[in-house]
Amino acid sequence: MPEAVAQRRPRNRKQLIVAAAARQFERAGFHDVSVADIAAEVGVSASALYRHFSGKTGLLAAAVEQEIELLEQAYGGPADLSGLLDHAATRLLRPDRAGSVWQRGQVFLEPDRAAELEARYLAALEPLRQAVGGEVPAWAVHAVLTTGRAFERAKVDRDRAQELMVAAAIAVADLGDLGTGGAVVRRPVGPAEGLRPASRREAALSAAVRLFAERGFHAVGMDDIGAAAGISGPTLYHHFPRKSAVLVHAITRCLDAMQFDLAGVLSATSDPAEALEKALASLVRINVAQGDALAALFTELVHVPEDERAPIRRMQQDYVDEWVVLLVACRPELSRSDAHALVRAAQSVVNSMRLRLALDEDGQRDGLLRIGRAVLGTPSGSAGPPQ
Repeated sequence: MPEAVAQRRPRNRKQLIVAAAARQFERAGFHDVSVADIAAEVGVSASALYRHFSGKTGLLAAAVEQEIELLEQAYGGPADLSGLLDHAATRLLRPDRAGSVWQRGQVFLEPDRAAELEARYLAALEPLRQAVGGEVPAWAVHAVLTTGRAFERAKVDRDRAQELMVAAAIAVADLGDLGTGGAVVRRPVGPAEGLRPASRREAALSAAVRLFAERGFHAVGMDDIGAAAGISGPTLYHHFPRKSAVLVHAITRCLDAMQFDLAGVLSATSDPAEALEKALASLVRINVAQGDALAALFTELVHVPEDERAPIRRMQQDYVDEWVVLLVACRPELSRSDAHALVRAAQSVVNSMRLRLALDEDGQRDGLLRIGRAVLGTPSGSAGPPQ
């Protein structure tokens, strides 16, 4: 009888575990991933995983560190802007890269650990800030360079993806400080100003969107939503049977508003360039006015039940496809895949930059419009600023 061959433990098991954790956290969110899920993907027992990490929070911190290490490598290239962007795009356009673990997971870390990792994250971006010449433009360029998933989903060849990404990043860098003086100005966190909706259902929805943006979906309970809206628990459950129903309604309403505006844009002009400019202006207007709801589409969709996620994805794809047709008409040198990637990248960058621009709404709208045009590669249109 032949001797059994002992299975050799891979030397990089710890790195494999961290990579699997990062992928799962990005795909399903921190709360919906278990240590057993991560161990199963790597092919080890949960007890073997605990030999390396004390628990899920330790895995999250390690996944964030892995993301930061990649940024340190990406922005540790040549000092000149063009060379640095090429160097960074080469390293950030990796199909297995989980690029939003820090953004989505920092609220689940201990405050001291989160502060430590934030300082390291900012330090990783410092060479980019030096090359671009300011904090806001550096964040805008960084936002472009972290849209690799858009190019992956559009199935753009890696060399072509790098060419398009670097061109978009250079165009964004050329915008300068975007009227902010080069410094990031963040919106203060706290209760929104203005009138509360008279409708209890609308008040609950408005409060939920704000709380999800401030704390993350899982950190907010139905009691929190009711308290913020001034509604009792039974009344809230009369309108929304569960918390995920609130999230689904917020995201769907936002997509409906975007589609409604886009329908008006398409019916008002026969010029694709004018239509694309107005579509961008519409997205910017909604982003500035209701950006917390729109952000849920990018960051909280993983928490929507699987059977309700597919229709939302279909609505989002339909909206993107309309932009793709317009962009190809404006830039015929682009393939449909090229245009699809740039549209998704532009929409993502506009959303992520909303809170890093001046608090003045006119300044935000102007800056986001310029960023969107730069990523799409379109000139300033004739539509004027969104009203």
